[in-house]
Amino acid sequence: MAFAFASVDASAYTLQIFGNANMDEQIDDKDMDFLEEIIAGTKEPTNLSDANQDGKIDPNDIDLVNRLLKHEPANITIIDSANRTISLECPAKSFAGLHTSPCREFMMLGIEDQVVGVTNYVFDDPDLYPRLLDKANIGTIYEPDYESIARAKPDVLITTPGSYIDPVLQMVEPMGIKVIGLSLNKADYDSELMLLGYISGKPDRVKDFLDWKQKTLDMIAERTKDLDDSKRLRVFSATMSSILKGDKELSPSLIGQHQIIDKAGAINVADGIPTGNKVDGEWILDQDPDSIIIASYFVKEGFGYTVLNDTIARESLRTILESDILNQTSAAREGKIFILGYYGTASGGQDPIGVAYLAKRFYPDLFQDLDPLQLQKEYFERWFSIPNQGLWAYP
Repeated sequence: MAFAFASVDASAYTLQIFGNANMDEQIDDKDMDFLEEIIAGTKEPTNLSDANQDGKIDPNDIDLVNRLLKHEPANITIIDSANRTISLECPAKSFAGLHTSPCREFMMLGIEDQVVGVTNYVFDDPDLYPRLLDKANIGTIYEPDYESIARAKPDVLITTPGSYIDPVLQMVEPMGIKVIGLSLNKADYDSELMLLGYISGKPDRVKDFLDWKQKTLDMIAERTKDLDDSKRLRVFSATMSSILKGDKELSPSLIGQHQIIDKAGAINVADGIPTGNKVDGEWILDQDPDSIIIASYFVKEGFGYTVLNDTIARESLRTILESDILNQTSAAREGKIFILGYYGTASGGQDPIGVAYLAKRFYPDLFQDLDPLQLQKEYFERWFSIPNQGLWAYP
């Protein structure tokens, strides 16, 4: 049967599970009501109405949604971030992650006992993933260990949705393993995490985490919303490794691409520059940003969970301030160059932490009561049940 799909009011995102009939952020009683109205002929179907994918909207779709609401086992159909339609049993019994982001979220969801395989990168940072160190090493998205994946035999393997997914599909799907593409590290993080929450049977945990995350972001947005553009700091972000190498052209870092700067109430001068493109020193000096944020991705640069003092960070900042390009900016002259450890402030659901660090530095008068260190502590201790430690921002 072909449906003429109706549109519904836009929400922050659409949970990509068939049965989410009203196409909002979750499956709830409103979807059951929506399905009843479709059956009664008072509403048109949406493209997620057919919960059981049998080509018709009937009470069986309502029954499936009801099982999801009761957290009962059900066969669901999803659309992943690679735009693939996948049917699977939910909650899945076992998981594996071929990149770091899903492994991080396995810990946040508290499903470590269901994890049978993790990316090799987990073992490079053992203090951050203590409850995953006994899992099978299944390689990386660049070099999957297919023999290890076959031995672990997860119900669900999470990998990236880009070009690296194709060879994984060819090798892993014949093993009877469901391959799902989720980045869990970009603008669609919330929707992807909620999808993983339903697949793992932990949607309530995800809702609580997203509420915690959004509370800080909303507060910062409220306090900065009335700032006149002339009062908003103009900010540029770059990557620490490029500066340490002495690159004469710089790519705007993921700090900027993930809108951490914008969410802190500032203006990202590199908005509109395509991902991967570089800018030269003349462009940076012409922009002359009020503040510069440097993203550090490596422990050797002085930032990370195992870094317990600022000795290396201080040296990294000194190198930045001596850069032929950056040392000529107003930001350098006025002491407004800051470094953030990316994997503790801006990766995945960490954006309220990074935004808080920046908002506190950009507009200290507006955020005297904001404590980014407390947010960092809550993130590690409340959501990951690991000790709060590490250096994530300097100075």
